[in-house]
Amino acid sequence: MQRALQELRGERERVRQLLAEVDRQNGEIDRLRNSFHHESNSRLLAEEALDETRDRLELAVAAAGLALWDWQLSSSQVFLNSRWGEMIGDLPQGGYWDTDRLLERVHPEDRPRVSAEVRALLAGEVARASAEYRVRTAQGWLWIESHGMVAEHDALGRPLRLMGTHADIRERKRVEAAGEQARALAEQASRAKSEFLANISHEVRTPLNALMGLTRLLMDSPLNAEQTNWLSLMDSSAHALLALLNDVLDLSRIEAGKLMLEDVQFDLAEALEDVGRLYAEQAQAKPLGWSLSMAPDLPPHIHGDPGRLRQVLGNLLSNALKFTPRGGQVRLEADVLHPAEGGPPRLRLRVRDTGVGIAPRHQAQIFEAFTQADASTARRFGGSGLGLAICARLVQLMGGEIAVQSALGQGSCFTVTLPLREAAPADSAPLSAPMELDELAQAGQRFAGLRVLLAEDHPVNELITSQLLRRLGCTVRPAHDGHEAVATWEQGDTDLVLMDVQMPGSNGLEATRRIRLREIETGRPHTPIIAVTANAMNGDRDACLAAGMDGYVPKPVSPQALIRAMDDALLKVQGVRAAAAAPAPAVLGDTPTASADALDLEKLRRRLDGDEATLRQLAEVMRTDLAARLAELYQALQRRDADAAIAHAHGLKGSLGSMTADRGARFAKGLELAARSKDWSLFERALPLMQAEAQKIDAALAALLSARPPAG
Repeated sequence: MQRALQELRGERERVRQLLAEVDRQNGEIDRLRNSFHHESNSRLLAEEALDETRDRLELAVAAAGLALWDWQLSSSQVFLNSRWGEMIGDLPQGGYWDTDRLLERVHPEDRPRVSAEVRALLAGEVARASAEYRVRTAQGWLWIESHGMVAEHDALGRPLRLMGTHADIRERKRVEAAGEQARALAEQASRAKSEFLANISHEVRTPLNALMGLTRLLMDSPLNAEQTNWLSLMDSSAHALLALLNDVLDLSRIEAGKLMLEDVQFDLAEALEDVGRLYAEQAQAKPLGWSLSMAPDLPPHIHGDPGRLRQVLGNLLSNALKFTPRGGQVRLEADVLHPAEGGPPRLRLRVRDTGVGIAPRHQAQIFEAFTQADASTARRFGGSGLGLAICARLVQLMGGEIAVQSALGQGSCFTVTLPLREAAPADSAPLSAPMELDELAQAGQRFAGLRVLLAEDHPVNELITSQLLRRLGCTVRPAHDGHEAVATWEQGDTDLVLMDVQMPGSNGLEATRRIRLREIETGRPHTPIIAVTANAMNGDRDACLAAGMDGYVPKPVSPQALIRAMDDALLKVQGVRAAAAAPAPAVLGDTPTASADALDLEKLRRRLDGDEATLRQLAEVMRTDLAARLAELYQALQRRDADAAIAHAHGLKGSLGSMTADRGARFAKGLELAARSKDWSLFERALPLMQAEAQKIDAALAALLSARPPAG
C-alpha cells in the first residue's frame, strides 16, 4: 500500500513537470508568434515609409521639372524618365536610350565639354559633375544643365553606376542673353556719354579760352572805373562757367570710376593758407568776417591729395561765402582728431558760417548731384547743385567722411574727416585775371629771345597766346595746321613748339610724330613740344605724351600753368642734350651756379620757424643723400633693377619735397613712374634731367652752408 502511494506521488510529479514544460513551450510559441507579428509590422512600416519617401522625391523632381537618368556602366543604354521625353518634344514616357543616340543630340560645339565632364567623374577627379549644353529637340536647340555623380562602386572602388538629372534652363539663358545685351547697350551709352562730354568740353573750352584771354588783355589796357567793373564781371562769369564745366567732367569721371588720386607729400599749412588767402579776399570784398584756425598739433607735412583737398575746401568755402549775408562770419578750422577707441588719427577740417542755414528735411539731400536745399536756392544764389555732390564723392574716394550740422537762420558747419595717407597734387587752375597779370609781371623777361612756334587754328586763341608769349619776351612764329607746323619747324630757328591737338588736316599728334621722326632721320636736336589743347578728358594727356610731346597744358590756358610747362620742357631738353654730349654721367661734385628757384629757402625757413642750426644740418644731410641716391639711380639703370630704382626715386621725391625743391621732386616722381612701368628708355632720358636739377639744388645748399650763420 505504501509503495503504491509513492508511485502515485511520483507519477503526479512527472505530470506536473510535463504540464510545466508544455506551458513553457506554449509561452515560447506565443513569444515567437508575437515577435513574428512585430517584425512583420516593422517591415510593413518600413516599406510604407520608403514608398512615401519615394513618392515625395518623385513629386519634388516633377515640381522641379527635372529629368532623371540612370546609367549602369556595363550597359550601353541609359534609363531616362518621362520628363526627358517632354523636354525633347517626344512621347512623355520613361525608357532606355542608347548612349550614342544621346551623344548625337548634343550640339557639336558642346560635345567636347560634356565628354570631359564624364571622364573627370569616372576618373574620380570630381565628386559631382555638371555642365550646361545644348541638345537637339523637335523645335530646335534646347539649353539644359546636367548634374551627375557615381552612385555605385565595385569592391576595388571602380565606378559601376552613374545617376543624375537634366534641367531645362532655356529661360535662364534667355535672361542671361538679355542681361548681356543690356550691358552692351549700357557700355555703348557710356561711351556715347563720354564722347559727348569730350566734345562739349572741347567746344566750350576753345571759346572760353578766347574770352578769358581777351579779358586779361583788356584789363591790362587803360580803362575807366565802369569798364573795369564790367571786365571784372566778365572774368568772374568766365571762371564760373569754367568751374561748372570742370564740375560736370569731375562728376562724370567719378561716376565712371575713372578719377584717380595720385600720391605726394605736401605742406598742409601752406595748402590751407593758399586756399584761405583766395577766399579771404572774397570775404573782405563782401564784406564778411574771415578767420583761419590751425591747431598747434597739425603735422607740418602730410600725405594726401592737395589739389583735390583744395577743391573740396574751395567748394565748401564758396558756399559759405555765397549763403552768408554781409556782416556775417566764415571760419576754416583744421585739427587732428584722435578717436577715443584708439584708432589712427584723422585730419578734421571744418567750414563754419553764420549764413542762412539748411532745414533738417533738406540736409540728407544736399550731397546728391544737381540738388539744392529748395527750388528758390538756384534763383536766389545761383549754382548747379554739383559742388557738394562732388565734395562728398571726392571725400569718399580719399577714404574720408563729410557731414553737416545746420539750422535755419543759424548758419552751417561742414565737417570733413580724412585719413592721413599718400596722394599727389593736381594741376593749377586758372587764376583770376588780375592774379594772372601779376604772374606775368613776376615772370618778367625770363624767356627773352625764345623762338616759339605756335600751332593754333583758332584766330582768337592764336592772338591771345601770341600776346602772352610776347609779354614773356618770346618771338612767335604762327602755324595754322599740322602740315604748316611741320613745314615751319623744318625751316629751323625754333626753340619751343606750342601745339594745338585738334587742327584741320594733320592734327597736333600727327605733326608731333612727324617732327620726332625727322629728328631721328636728320640727327637734329630734340625740340621741346608742349600740347596746348581743349582736349581735357581722361587719357588726353597720356595720348599727347605718347606722341612725343614734352608737356601738356589744357585750355583755358593760365599763364602760370604755361610758364611751368615751358620751364619743365626746356629743362628736360637741356638735360637730354647734355646727356647726348656727355654719355658718362657725373656724380655731384663741381656744381654750376645755383638756380634761384631750385630751392625756396625762405619757405623752408618758415617751416623750421627760423631755426638756422636745423636748416644747416638738413642741408648737409640733403647733400649727402642727394649724391648717394643719384649714384644708386645710375647703378639701378645699368642693372635694370626696377625695385632699387623705385625705392631711390621715391625716397628722393619725398626728401626733395620736404626741402621745398618742388621741381626736383617732380623729376624724381617722373623717374619713379618710369621705373614702375619699367620704361628704361624714358628712365634713361629723364635721369640726366634729375642730375642737372640736383646740381642746382646742391649748389644752393653749398651756398647756404658757406654763408655766415646769422647771429642769434
